[in-house]
Amino acid sequence: MIRFVLVLLIAALALACLAGLAYKQLWIEQLPSFFFETLIFLVFSTTTIFAYLYKVDKPDFFVQLYLLTMVVKFLAYGAYNLFMIMEDKPGAAANVVFFMLLYAVFTGLEIAFLYRKISGSGRS
Repeated sequence: MIRFVLVLLIAALALACLAGLAYKQLWIEQLPSFFFETLIFLVFSTTTIFAYLYKVDKPDFFVQLYLLTMVVKFLAYGAYNLFMIMEDKPGAAANVVFFMLLYAVFTGLEIAFLYRKISGSGRS
């Protein structure tokens, strides 16, 4: 569990630094207006969901809980994206693209660590 949190925080820091570098090098015009909010929200929610899934020992219950968390994530993340779009219509594309990039990376890490746990190839 600690390894996952550390890797997640390192990935978040790396992506934040990469976005800052892209801005300083003028590869992107501006950082998304919800930059830090999105970063904190996704780190927190991914860690929370991983913690619940990591504690499950029954395979049948794990599948049901994983599917439930996917539904909850889609609803919550959809609401968050709608909020971002309504609050900053001109910067909506940048905010949503940044959100989707973080979501893909963090979900990939979550799946990799959960796969290691359920396949028995190591403790995360």
